[in-house]
Amino acid sequence: MDRLFLLLERFAPETLETIQTKYQVLRQVMHRQPVGRRQLVKDLGLSERAVRSEIDILKERGIIHITQAGLYLTPVGESMLQEIDEIIPFLYQTQTLAEKIKHLFNIPEVIVVPGDSYTDQLTRKDLGRAAARYLKKLLYPSCIVAVTGGTTLAEMADAIGSAIQLPDVLVVPARGGLGEDMEQQAGTIAAKIATAIGAQYRLLHIPDNLEESTVEILKKDFHIARVIESIKSSDILVHGIGSAIEMANRRQLTVEEIDFLKRSNAVGEALRYYFDEKGKIVYEVPGVGLELADLDDIKTVIAIAGGSNKAQAIEAVLSNRQESALITDEGAAREIIKNNE
Repeated sequence: MDRLFLLLERFAPETLETIQTKYQVLRQVMHRQPVGRRQLVKDLGLSERAVRSEIDILKERGIIHITQAGLYLTPVGESMLQEIDEIIPFLYQTQTLAEKIKHLFNIPEVIVVPGDSYTDQLTRKDLGRAAARYLKKLLYPSCIVAVTGGTTLAEMADAIGSAIQLPDVLVVPARGGLGEDMEQQAGTIAAKIATAIGAQYRLLHIPDNLEESTVEILKKDFHIARVIESIKSSDILVHGIGSAIEMANRRQLTVEEIDFLKRSNAVGEALRYYFDEKGKIVYEVPGVGLELADLDDIKTVIAIAGGSNKAQAIEAVLSNRQESALITDEGAAREIIKNNE
């Protein structure tokens, strides 16, 4: 596949440009539908004539549908976009970036989507779609999947779709997390994924920022203990990575805690653990659910994070432990590689 695209780039670059243009039109329509032509012209940065020509071709082929409200993808268009997604790393040459990240951190699987989610909101949606696509390939009957909260994981849940139905799968939040925005809570994300694929789910209806004495009491509750047992038996973990101070503020840590993180040069956060730039854990927020030590017993651990502003945070977490897979974007990947040259 890589060789084919290298040959096309050398002998017929206009073919790649045509494919990229059509892909960008489909991508914009999918994320913004119903969307008007003028909005597409603005978003794509193309001439009105060029956009009109692409729309006419796609409509003629049954890929998009035009209504008074705007443009929609047809089922054929949705299916085609999913197929194109598989060749995106080669089409945009992000596969080269992925190979470099693999080598730097010894990660078996790295997926890099084009763009920078720090400056382009749609790239975050693309990250979510890539994560959903990857997760669906890993699911199998009777497996237990744990997920954390966060905006990118929420995008993954929205993109998971109902094409597969696995009633024997169990989806759980990796840790408690009440107090965050409802849509971004791990429990909400777990329930949404489970509902989409016809699976089961169990939730932890408790906040995550608790005193250790309170945590120990809660662990003795029968219902909570049952959920914790399922969480610690997870076969697959999907977690996000955040910038340390941003996450500390979002989680409403105290002024004293945030000052400590700054003095400790914390740059990254995952699963309520805070890491310095060398990957050393400098702080942990007490909570109920998965601990970092539990990850050694989980077969597949997938990290999802993107944005050039999160490059240092991603590096910090990857420096602490080896992940099974990383799904990131071009902005973060390029920044990470630059930092390690």
